[in-house]
Formats: sequence, C-alpha cells, structure tokens
Amino acid sequence: MIRYLKWASRAIWVCFLVWILFMWLCSPVVALHYSVEATEPIGYFLDTESSITKRVLTPGDSTFITTAMNPPSDMWVTLSFPVASRDVLEVTEPFSRIDVYIGPGARIERTEIRHGFFARFTDPD
Repeated sequence: MIRYLKWASRAIWVCFLVWILFMWLCSPVVALHYSVEATEPIGYFLDTESSITKRVLTPGDSTFITTAMNPPSDMWVTLSFPVASRDVLEVTEPFSRIDVYIGPGARIERTEIRHGFFARFTDPD
C-alpha cells in the first residue's frame, strides 16, 4: 500500500511540474533582437498589464519575455528605451509572439506581430 502511495505522490508531482512547464512554454512571447551593428548596451522597460520588466540588452543579444498565459482581450504591452531613445512600441491587440528588431541608437527598425498558437515557438522568416 505504501509503495502505491509513493508512486501516486510522484505521479502528482510530475503532473504538476509538467503543467508548470506547459504554462511557461505556451505563454505569449515578446522577443527583442538588438543589432550587432550597435556600439553600446541599452536599457529597456517592457510593461505588460501585469508586470514590468527592466533589463539591459548588449549588441547582438536577443531576449524572450513571456507574458500572461490567458491575457484579457484589452491587454496592452508597451516597450520603451527611456535613456537611449524616444521610440516606444505599444501593442493593444492579442498576440502569440511579437518580434521587435532594434537597431543602433535604440531605434525600433521592424516589428512582427504573429497570432497563430505555434508562432510563439518559431523564429520569423
């Protein structure tokens, strides 16, 4: 009997960990790609309705930030570079993945917003 309880306890933990991993992997993603041609690091703020991320990108870096798994239909995302540039990106529509390409001088050169569920797992062409 105890052997079955141990097995059941382990199975519950595995299911819990798989669920956490699933929730993390399947959340919508904001991907930032900083140009290799840039000469200095930039700081950025990514403000989603539920959290604020403050980090630094160095030239040639890419970073991926997950957002809320089940965002409300009126959720917004704002990306800004408060010290380096006046460029601001605001997204108010639902998305699966946003790829933001940042050039020298912290200028937003291109943005790709994708909506398909599996788009969050692949890089744009």
